[in-house]
Amino acid sequence: MLKRIKSVSTLLFLMGVSTGTAYAVAESGITDVKITQQNGSCTGIVKDTTGETVIGASVVVKGTTNGTITGIDGDFSLNNVKQGDIIQISFVGYKTVEVKWNGQPLNVTLKDDTEMLGEVVVTGYGGQQLRTKVTNSISKVKQESLNVGMHSNPAQALSGAVAGLKVIQSSGSPGATPTIILRGGTNLDGTGSPLVVVDGQLRDSMSDINPEDIESMDVLKDAGATALYGARASNGVILITTKRGKAGFREINFKAKLGLSYARTPYEFLEAGEYIKAMRKAHWDAGHLFQDKDGNTKTYWGNWESYLNGKQPFGTGNNLDQDIYSTQFLNEDNKYLLGRGWQTVTDPITGKEILYKNTDVDKYNLNDPAFSQDYNINMSGGNDRGTYYAGLGYNRQEGVPVNTFYERYSFITNASYKIADWLTSTSSLNYNRANWKNMPGSNGSELNYFGRVRSLPPTVLFEDEEGNMKLGPGTADGNQMYQPDQWWNDNQSDKFTMSQSFKIDILKNLSLTANMNWYYSETYQESFTKDYENTPGNFVRTRSATAYYNRDFRQTYNAVLNYNETFFLDHHVEVMLGMEYYNKYQRGFEAQGQGAPTDDLPDLSLTDKGEGKRTINSWHEKQRILSFFGRLNYDFKDKYLLSFVFRRDGYSSLLGDNRWGFFPGVSAGWIFGREDFIKEAIPVMSFGKLRASYGINGNASGIGAYTLQGSYGSSNSNGSFNYNGNTSYLITELPNPNLRWEKTATFEVGADLSFFANRLNTNLTYYNRLTSDKYAALSFPTSTGFSSVTNNNGEFRNQGIEIELSGKIIDSKDWTWSASGNIAFNKNKIVSLPDNGMERNRINAFQVYTGNGDEKKWVGGQQEGQEPGILYLYQADGIYRSYDEIPANLVRKYGSRTYYGPEAWNKLTAEQQNATTNFPIQPGDTKFHDVNGDDVIDEFDKVKVGATSPRWTGGFNTTLRWKNFQLYGRFDYALGFWLYENSGTQSTTPWFMGCYQGTYNTPTMYYDTWSESNPNAKYPRYLFADQNGKNNYIASTMFAYRGDYLAIREISLSYSLPESVAKMLKMQRAEVSITGQNLGYITGAKNVGSPEANPKDNGAVGQGYSLPRTILFGVNLTF
Repeated sequence: MLKRIKSVSTLLFLMGVSTGTAYAVAESGITDVKITQQNGSCTGIVKDTTGETVIGASVVVKGTTNGTITGIDGDFSLNNVKQGDIIQISFVGYKTVEVKWNGQPLNVTLKDDTEMLGEVVVTGYGGQQLRTKVTNSISKVKQESLNVGMHSNPAQALSGAVAGLKVIQSSGSPGATPTIILRGGTNLDGTGSPLVVVDGQLRDSMSDINPEDIESMDVLKDAGATALYGARASNGVILITTKRGKAGFREINFKAKLGLSYARTPYEFLEAGEYIKAMRKAHWDAGHLFQDKDGNTKTYWGNWESYLNGKQPFGTGNNLDQDIYSTQFLNEDNKYLLGRGWQTVTDPITGKEILYKNTDVDKYNLNDPAFSQDYNINMSGGNDRGTYYAGLGYNRQEGVPVNTFYERYSFITNASYKIADWLTSTSSLNYNRANWKNMPGSNGSELNYFGRVRSLPPTVLFEDEEGNMKLGPGTADGNQMYQPDQWWNDNQSDKFTMSQSFKIDILKNLSLTANMNWYYSETYQESFTKDYENTPGNFVRTRSATAYYNRDFRQTYNAVLNYNETFFLDHHVEVMLGMEYYNKYQRGFEAQGQGAPTDDLPDLSLTDKGEGKRTINSWHEKQRILSFFGRLNYDFKDKYLLSFVFRRDGYSSLLGDNRWGFFPGVSAGWIFGREDFIKEAIPVMSFGKLRASYGINGNASGIGAYTLQGSYGSSNSNGSFNYNGNTSYLITELPNPNLRWEKTATFEVGADLSFFANRLNTNLTYYNRLTSDKYAALSFPTSTGFSSVTNNNGEFRNQGIEIELSGKIIDSKDWTWSASGNIAFNKNKIVSLPDNGMERNRINAFQVYTGNGDEKKWVGGQQEGQEPGILYLYQADGIYRSYDEIPANLVRKYGSRTYYGPEAWNKLTAEQQNATTNFPIQPGDTKFHDVNGDDVIDEFDKVKVGATSPRWTGGFNTTLRWKNFQLYGRFDYALGFWLYENSGTQSTTPWFMGCYQGTYNTPTMYYDTWSESNPNAKYPRYLFADQNGKNNYIASTMFAYRGDYLAIREISLSYSLPESVAKMLKMQRAEVSITGQNLGYITGAKNVGSPEANPKDNGAVGQGYSLPRTILFGVNLTF
């Protein structure tokens, strides 16, 4: 700030007038500073890094109230100071300086104090840049996001961490890989994941990486930055750098976390007594649905009576010693069971007492709570010649399904050594091993396990009266603890990353770095199914064995030349040029066999050699990429910034002239906050920068290594191609040499601002991304013998804004409070599609009424000029409470069935009133909306519900410290989208409430279904197998929910031992903590397992494997 302005500010300050720009504060925690006369023994001058004097700075003898402030010329004089006293000098916006006074005048320089201004971001290929000079959208993930919770996959920690980065955790399985989508994705269905690069090596995902080994994680968003990664970066880039040692520093760190994970289920099911009443009435009512004109009782369920009286979960024909269900009429022979925990309920049909035993199904099928543990020990350090970091990690998390787990072992060592003044060597070795069992062998479906299995009838007997385990109805739908050892699995992956680099300092500002990076990934899976009981008394004895092996070896070699120089004081240039060769070789095999001689011999060689008993397959695949790339950064006076990047890629998977692509990017920035006129006009602004960028990326994902060359096959779906008894070969996939890159062009503008001496920071960004030459299937006439071929035809646009905020709310000696957050808006639009002769070249669209008579419009699917993923459903306006509410001549058509209002029904003959194809609309039925008002509800009477992908996403975190206690919270959210439950999918609310299975349990929402005594209920009448009769529980707005949610990811309370106590224990630091992780969602979609839906599912959700609630206990020790 100009000295003239400082002088005016100080004079106003000294006169007691607040200017909001310059004022003195003491060091945090020092209060009641005594202002002394400026004639003491300790004197000095305080300046900033530009040489300007700092007026009004606080000068205090540390540990006392003896202090003063600097004068107009930045000078001070402080009395009563002893030689050896520590003098603290502080001013808002600057780092506090402590100086030991030796009796001589002090010359003190204060430096800017801002985390944002000093933050360094990784830009790729060894490049780093100060946040102040970055002209692109690059977000850095905070360490707290990675370290507070327990994560088997670092991607699980990214929810809400970066503006515009949507992380979908749709499975609670410990080793599950989340879906990551940046800025709406570039695929037509709204998917597309960023490129993941770990220490310079491309990875398919972040699976099996130990979060404790990560030093930094940077997300490159705009093409001005990602163009440096060319053809693989159209969906952004995530750069992960593992930890390194630091010179002049050494430590050993030990961390341990123990956790208990509790199943999160959206609702509870009926207790056995209530279940019996509900189910028996549902079957009775379905068996007595209505009477036709002739007084005949009609039903769509002819077996209702045999079910009520038979060996069913609610039937009365069960035998204690022989059957799997407990229900039976109470009599003298079985009443003794009442003293053994059995109970009775009054039959709503006969009025008799039914004896039953209530079974808590979850007790047998859920590992609740599941135990988790995570241990890490590492050491790091270095000197002026070399640095080192080495770490060991172990993580094991039990799954909620019984006998499931994920286990990871990790080892890392990073070392560098300055061999000579001009030569530095850096070596790295990273090993990760994972073992897992995601689901029990008896049931491999997460959806069914947490839906269908949980809804097993509570009258099932999983134990006999002596406590011996019983199977239940069957293997998949039964007692999962009955025979878990009959399925043997051994799943393991081993991943090695080995890298070596040499940096040659050719000249003072010129260096050459040569890198070699090997990534070796091997997966081995073996399984054996022993003899198992499929249903009570019936065994499956196929004894099938499988083995799978895959090896992936990737080699990356590059050489990077870096040059930087400052010319004429104000012109700074950084140049980087590089060349890279990437080679991927993948090979593997799999084999299956059955008929092993015994349960003890799972070897494939011992399986049955008979025809059709064995299968074997192997594969080999090579892919190579040759690249040339470069970057030029220029800044003038640290205020005017320009950056240019490029990459030229050659892909082996593409052919001919299309094999090579050029991908440039350019960006510019203006740090206007350093202009004098801005400082005068906006004194509260401490930093301001405008930036803009444009660049192009490519994409060839989904194209196999040899796909475009075409292929021959020796068999089809009907068997082998045969010619005169000999095996013949035909073209099964057409050559496609003309397919070229998809291209993604991104334009972006943004602003980075800081206020109030950098206590409030914000970033604002607008982006417009257009992906052209989209891959699309071009259909062929059937006469060609081929269905389609992939071509370049289509355009897809993402537009949005991103806002990031961070600030220090409180900063004092005992209290500090900081918070940060982000919010992003994105909307996708299909610009063009392959020409198919239809309006807007629509694909998979359907028609609905516009509301203007019989006029219709095409909606849904994919259409030019429209947003994909818009949900249309039948609109449910509630329930018909009585016949008076039912339109007399209403006709509803659904599939092969027709439903009639009272007058329309009376026009049918008794024969037509058949309860097969024709049904009356009755009280308790769903009131579906007639869009065009023609008294006919058909497939066109659907309404627009909304988008199925969130328009708004983001997250926020906050840290509150008081002395040695710290409270941390992390949250993320998604807004502006809809979800729905499809009754056609098992384990959804309408599937349960519609009694689709016919005998399984139903949620307690049953109490809110229509009956004559409950006419104002929310849900339709509860009847057996609704899909076979009234179809009240079809997909409609009754089961559509606003998906908006706030996820409580982590709330952590920690305590650090006082430094003096830690030193007594021979430690630098010691901390204990308790953390709640994945505590739940605040959402209107309360009936679903998780509101985090994948865009490709078009809003459809169900139960599934929800993220369990976890309580963690941690200790962190540093020596």
